[in-house]
Amino acid sequence: MTSTPTILLLGTCDTKLPELLYTKSAILAQGPNNVLILDIGRIPSSSSEVDIKQSDLLGAPLLHHDVKQTTTPPPLPPTSGKSKSKEINTLDRDSYIKTLTPYGGSCGTALATGALRDGLPVGFPKLMVSTMASGDVGPYIGETDIAMMYSVVDIAGRNRVLDMVLRNAAGAIAGMGRVCYCQQIKQQEAASIEIEGEDNSEATSTVRIGISMFGVTTPAVTIARKHLESILPGCEVYVFHATGSGGRAMERLISEGQLDAVLDLTTTEIADEVVGGVLSAGPDRLVAATKRDIPRVVSVGACDMVNFGTFDSIPEKFANERLGAQRVFHRHNPTVTLMRTTVEECRDIARVIARNIRDSSRTKVLLPIGGVSMVDIPGQPFWNPDVDEDFFSTLEEELSDSGIEIVKDGRDINHPELAKLAAEMLRDLIKVSR
Repeated sequence: MTSTPTILLLGTCDTKLPELLYTKSAILAQGPNNVLILDIGRIPSSSSEVDIKQSDLLGAPLLHHDVKQTTTPPPLPPTSGKSKSKEINTLDRDSYIKTLTPYGGSCGTALATGALRDGLPVGFPKLMVSTMASGDVGPYIGETDIAMMYSVVDIAGRNRVLDMVLRNAAGAIAGMGRVCYCQQIKQQEAASIEIEGEDNSEATSTVRIGISMFGVTTPAVTIARKHLESILPGCEVYVFHATGSGGRAMERLISEGQLDAVLDLTTTEIADEVVGGVLSAGPDRLVAATKRDIPRVVSVGACDMVNFGTFDSIPEKFANERLGAQRVFHRHNPTVTLMRTTVEECRDIARVIARNIRDSSRTKVLLPIGGVSMVDIPGQPFWNPDVDEDFFSTLEEELSDSGIEIVKDGRDINHPELAKLAAEMLRDLIKVSR
């Protein structure tokens, strides 16, 4: 490691080099830091102030384009974002950069945040200064921890307002870099010191467990979490809100090796993916744990529902079915409307779950026969045991030749004893895996 943290500035050097240089000076004013500038512009910069040029990433300039021939900006090559991600990831592995900040408009933001999402793990400090940061930043951040700062004015020439924003950004990223750098130093020192006679086995064997949760499965998750912490002393439990981004975040951390086991009680995001709700986590939900084959218990929490926004946002095809009494809806709150899944939809959901978990050898499935959510129990609007039974039998049939054990329990998913059973099933899988 270098003696000071290195901060990497990403920017379109063909249009924003003066602003990048000002930010660099503001970072250096915060204390001892190394600052490098990486060019992600449409047209390669020839400035000696650029530390990492486009040709360093791709082996050749991105473009050979005469800008005088058109008023339309030349498009970025489809490989440029992937190349930048690869380069950033290499710098990270080599302990070269400790924090990273890009800035730009819509194109620069899309390109830079794509590189940050694909090139760096969760926990690596990253700050994006952007003209797009006051709107919907979901497409830029995705399931990662990119911090976004609104530039207030366009990043097109320095002025007092922009300089103030960039100074704040410089202070923020320098602080993030220092914290990250000091933490890595501490970890290296701890790893290099052996304390004679001290048993560190518990500290080095901490199990990191991911649990999926929704509002209608919160009682189950709360009990399961507390029970896991009592029967697996020292375990770390990470709860993910199953809102699409939550599921993607969990999948990402599993892929990055930051989770060791999963209690996937709430697989409702698959219902949204299959039926067309607004909280899908994509078609690969459940796949990361299957590929890593880590200990996992899967249930079907909240698969009785598909999520929409306000009541008037329900797609017309479903609204028409409601008028024809073919659909049951429930207003969860003023901004969330739930739609009950049908027999055919539940069969399709079961097939996707089975497809995405069937190749794992350390997975068990827990089916709550008494109801899969808080509103799927007797007296509640989504209670429909016939539909649930079709769902369960389809899942059993699809997994019949997989070797995956399926446990059927007559209680509903939020029953305290079922939640404890789920935790104990995962505990047993973890112990066998050690």
